[in-house]
Amino acid sequence: MLRFIEKLKRHRYYAPQVVYHQPFPPQKASFSRLETDFSPALARALERMGIGQLYSHQVEAVEKVRRGKNVVIATPTASGKTLTYNLPVVERLLQDAGGKALYLFPLKALEQDQLKAFREFVQPFQTPFPFQAEIYDGDTSSYRRRKIRELIPPVLISNPDMVHFSLLPFHAQWEGFFRNLKFVVIDELHTYKGIFGSHLTQILRRLERVCDFYGAIPQIIACSATIANPQAFAEKLTGLPFEAVTESGAPRSGRHFLFLNPNTSPYTLAAKLFLDCIDAGFRTLAFTQARKITELLHAWVLKDRPDLRDRVSSYRAGFLPEERREIEARLVSGELRGVISTSALEL
Repeated sequence: MLRFIEKLKRHRYYAPQVVYHQPFPPQKASFSRLETDFSPALARALERMGIGQLYSHQVEAVEKVRRGKNVVIATPTASGKTLTYNLPVVERLLQDAGGKALYLFPLKALEQDQLKAFREFVQPFQTPFPFQAEIYDGDTSSYRRRKIRELIPPVLISNPDMVHFSLLPFHAQWEGFFRNLKFVVIDELHTYKGIFGSHLTQILRRLERVCDFYGAIPQIIACSATIANPQAFAEKLTGLPFEAVTESGAPRSGRHFLFLNPNTSPYTLAAKLFLDCIDAGFRTLAFTQARKITELLHAWVLKDRPDLRDRVSSYRAGFLPEERREIEARLVSGELRGVISTSALEL
């Protein structure tokens, strides 16, 4: 990788456009121990997942939640943030079988991913305790919605819009849920900015009032990508005090950040750099800010290199779920060498 970057910095086309290069060294995993061990059942679930130790940031988050704090975890992608809320939620439900948790995600695809992850995690508990989780969103059929309301699962997975339109206005139908709500999990916190964030702020204020009406004070566990001040951001969004976990204990390979200032079209530069990275043997992701640009770059790449038609793909909202899953699987397997995407792939 370093040889490739140095080559770019000396290249007659790229060199005039390179303005900054910052390498980051690899990081080894940092582990910690809990003050009080998990119950044997929960420990067995972790063993089934092949997890013998927890990263330091996971332990820090779990201990803060155990102390009753609202917590925001802001660590890099793939650092194991899902466990930072699944572990304390399941631990509490083992102690209080009537407890409830609300998981909020900004995209339906994330709901599906997390439902699958949660069910795999709690599968060992199905005999001693039915840790059921259900998705309640716009794609849920009327029949399933009625069944969910009649028998509310311990974990309800939804999105802010559904909370606004279907839960809060009809809170009397959800009294058992709100009265026993112990946790509200807000994933991808960094996406709630601008007008979208102001909408979520109002929804959360309404949710807090409804919970207060039924005598519940749920803890909030929020997860975010690395942002400048996650604690202040979470507190402004919810109006509640938070404690932040920002030092990741997960292992990480070395990275290089190379910033270029295009002297022509940034899209032309991106398309050329994308192809050069693939030719150098790297699996490559190119992120754009709009669907139109995604398809435009994809078309340019294939026009220049039709031989890559089966090795490069675009990815964006609007694709069918099965199409997105296929692209993700081909990228992970190495069949695809490059993907041009909006932020949908990141989420």
